[in-house]
Amino acid sequence: MEGIVLQNVSRSDFQNLYKEVKEMSKSLKSLIDKKQQEKVTPEEAAEELGVTTQTIYAYIKSGRVKASKLGRKIVIKRIDLEDSLSEVKSLKYRR
Repeated sequence: MEGIVLQNVSRSDFQNLYKEVKEMSKSLKSLIDKKQQEKVTPEEAAEELGVTTQTIYAYIKSGRVKASKLGRKIVIKRIDLEDSLSEVKSLKYRR
């Protein structure tokens, strides 16, 4: 088993550093969770991905990208967009 050897670091300094890293980890996780729950419009998704909005609408229509309606607007959860993109990329390389 490998480990890290710290020299010239007091126990209290190490404990403080550990607490800071743990807090940063929690903050980062909450930011990632918020980002994944964020909703984008097909236009925003197309701009981010560098494709046309027609491509995004075609993916929605074919069921490759999950989307929902909020009133008259179509929205896509970012996590669903990322998941479906990984599927589309894997289909591309299967041919």
